[in-house]
Amino acid sequence: MSIDRARKIKVILFDVDGVLTDGTIWLFPAPPDSDSPASQHTNADGYGIMNKKTIEAKGFHAHDGTAISLARLGGLKTGFVTKRISETVALRARDLKIDYLFQGADNNPTCWTRS
Repeated sequence: MSIDRARKIKVILFDVDGVLTDGTIWLFPAPPDSDSPASQHTNADGYGIMNKKTIEAKGFHAHDGTAISLARLGGLKTGFVTKRISETVALRARDLKIDYLFQGADNNPTCWTRS
C-alpha cells in the first residue's frame, strides 16, 4: 500500500534556509566594480542583501544535493521555495538542475518559475 502511495509522488519541494542549510549566512565584501544582479531586487520583499558591496553565501550540505540528484534520476521533479531572494540559492538550484525555483515566496503560488 505505501509503495503505491509513493509512486504517486511527482514533485518534491524544499524550503532552503534551515532545511538545506544549517541556517548560517555569510556576508563577504564584493570585489570592486562588480555588477551584482542583486541590484534588480533592491525593492523586492524578502531580499537579504540590498547593495552591491556585499556577497551572500550559504552552506549547503552535500548529502542533500546527492539525495536531490537521486530523486531527479528517479523521475521526480524537484523545487525550492523560499521567502528570501538569494543569488546563492539560484546558483545551487542551477547546479542541481532543480525544476522549480520560487524565491520571495509570500504565500503566492502564482509566481513559480522554472530554473
